[in-house]
Amino acid sequence: MASIEDYSSTRGTLVISLDVLRDKLCSLFKKQFPDAEISINERRSAILEIRIFFTSEVFMEAYVNGITGKKSFALVEKGKRIWGYDNYRYWHHHPIEKPENHIPCDEPSLEKIVNEVHRVLTRYKK
Repeated sequence: MASIEDYSSTRGTLVISLDVLRDKLCSLFKKQFPDAEISINERRSAILEIRIFFTSEVFMEAYVNGITGKKSFALVEKGKRIWGYDNYRYWHHHPIEKPENHIPCDEPSLEKIVNEVHRVLTRYKK
């Protein structure tokens, strides 16, 4: 669990450090999906891209820009988003039933994202 030292304040909003976010997200996915392969790309200590591969064609992509605050979590199949959350303009959800839709929501916790990916993949495999 992150401690208060792992956060910084930006315009009155607590922001978790990229290192802590990376470690927490990877830990949650490894626990829920022990066979998944994880690829991490960090640029300029400000941009974090993580891909968690479930198969050769299905992966979860997490993108966080520490400068702009942009966050995106997308489940991708064959190069196309099939589910996700992001904060482009405002926080919204892309449901698996209609991933092109934008359903307004609050920022999801990392735990919620991992649990929903598990639920979506379990249901989607059927």
